Order: sequence, then C-alpha cells, then structure tokens
Amino acid sequence: MATIRDVAGEAGVSVATVSRYLNGAQLREDNRQRIERAISELGYQPNILGRAFATAHSYTVGILIGSATSPFAGSLMGLIEHEFERLGYAALFVEYQGDPDLLVEKVDFLVSRRVDGLVVVLSELPGSSAEFLRHVDVPVVLIDNPLVGPSADSIVVDNCEAVRQAVGAMLDAGHERVGLVAMSDVSHVGAERTRGWKSAYEARGMHADERLIRRCESVKDIAASAAGELIDEGVTALFACNHFLEMGALKAMLRRQISPGVDLGFAGFDELEFADVFDPIPACVVQPICAIASLTASLLLGRIGHGFAPDGIHRVPCEVRLTESIYGGLASVRA
Repeated sequence: MATIRDVAGEAGVSVATVSRYLNGAQLREDNRQRIERAISELGYQPNILGRAFATAHSYTVGILIGSATSPFAGSLMGLIEHEFERLGYAALFVEYQGDPDLLVEKVDFLVSRRVDGLVVVLSELPGSSAEFLRHVDVPVVLIDNPLVGPSADSIVVDNCEAVRQAVGAMLDAGHERVGLVAMSDVSHVGAERTRGWKSAYEARGMHADERLIRRCESVKDIAASAAGELIDEGVTALFACNHFLEMGALKAMLRRQISPGVDLGFAGFDELEFADVFDPIPACVVQPICAIASLTASLLLGRIGHGFAPDGIHRVPCEVRLTESIYGGLASVRA
C-alpha cells in the first residue's frame, strides 16, 4: 500500500508539501499537478482515521440536500464528494426533504457526529430557514442562498443576470409575451430568477406584465398546469425556471401538440439531459457545477483552518446557451 512518502518521492516534492496538499493548502500549480498524478498512479488513499487521532479533526464533512431527485443537486454532490476525497475528507450525505424543521434536525445530527464542516444546498427554502446556520459550531458553506456569518460562506450563481440575458434574447427576437413558469419567490433563487425576467422587459422599455408569471411548486404536473394556463392565454414564448418546471412546460406543450421551439419559443434554466431529442435543442442556462464544487471545497477547508480563510458571498456566472428555440412561433423571423 502506497504511503505519503511514496507519493512525495514519485512527485519529487517533500512529505510536508504532500501533507499541505492533503490538508487543502494552496500550492504552486506544478507541485499540485505532480502530486495529483502521483496519487493517481500509486493509488494512494489517505489514512483518515490515523489523521483524525493525530489532529483535532474528524476529516469528515456533512452535505445536506433538499432532494436527491434534483438533477442539479445530484450532479453537484458527486463533484463535491470527489473534491473532498481528493483532499482527504470523507463526505456524509443527508437529505432534508425540503423541510425547514428537518433541516435543523439533520444539522444537529451531523454536528453531534463531529463533522468538521457542513455544506448545505438551499435552493427552494426561504433565507430565514437558514438563519440558524450562522450559529452552529462548525464552518458552513451554503449553496444557493446569500447567507454569511462568523463561520459561514455562501455560493450563489448569478440567477438574475442569466435569466435577463435569456429572456432578453427572446424579446429581441420579436416576442412580446414571454410567459414565466416560476419558482416560489420566497427563496433567493426563485426571487432572483423572476427579477431577471422583469429586468429583461424593463431594460427594453417594455411593460413587464405580471399576469404572464405563474409561480408553482417544482413538480412536473403542477408546472404543466401552470404552463398550460399561459399557453391558453396567448403567450408566444415560455421560460421555465428550473429542471422540473421545464419538464412541466414541455409536457403542457406536447399535450397541445405544440412543438417546443418551433410553434412556441422556449428556453429554461438548467440543461436537460435529453435535450438533443428536440429539434431545435432548447435554449438554456447552464450552471457552472464544476466551479461550484471546487469553490465549495476550497471555502470549507479555508474555514476549517487549512490554507486560507475567505469569507462572504461568492457569486459565479452561468453560461446562457441560446439556440433557434427562442424563435419558435415567429415565422417571419425564422424565414
């Protein structure tokens, strides 16, 4: 079994440098690459139990998600786990089922198990549900809500700007009635994505008619009903604010024998795994999941006391991927 000394020898660095890497310290890029290559080639596995006895840390972090069925959360969790494993930490995953009270219970459970830190994905709960996290006894990184505190950092994507760009492109294409299948605005994510829709109209001197908004739970069938109402009221395009709302909007269109992106303009927040079955492929906002995962690990280890200790709200941009689907229903533009 490979040891830390073997890794150091293979990488051509000192044992201390490998130890600093495993503890999350920031190294020179060439050293980091050599160490990672050596770890991969030797199959080195850090002795987490031994390190825990030798230090005040358990080398375990707790990761809480609202729902394991969320494609965003599922993709993010796999990448976050990889980042922490790379740095010698084990991850404990807990689902709190979108329940604020259960979130408190699960946090207490993980803290009682002596985790070194917590990652909490809070996409659809109000910020008030996370206020207690300011006062927990371990460092916290909160994803999708701008909470900061003595031991807390937040990572948020630029929801408003991404939606503003996508909806703005639809308006510029010639649509005047872009319906919004929206999340509840009690959450930061929901409120910011709705604000982006309004901002797109306002930036063009157009009236943002709130009758074109349908707020609903992130459930496919509920979203289908909401999107159906907008279609029946004469919108010429739809923007859906997350994966489940996109699914519902597509269901509503197909029920009416409307071809998404052909008969009706369509775009959504989050890339659909099966998007290539449609022609044109739906326009979408793509979240920087890899960047979020890497930043999450860096921030939490910084708070735990390794490497550096940043704080505050950290904003990361999204990619707005426009396709011909924004022109759906605009025969004169597509001609």
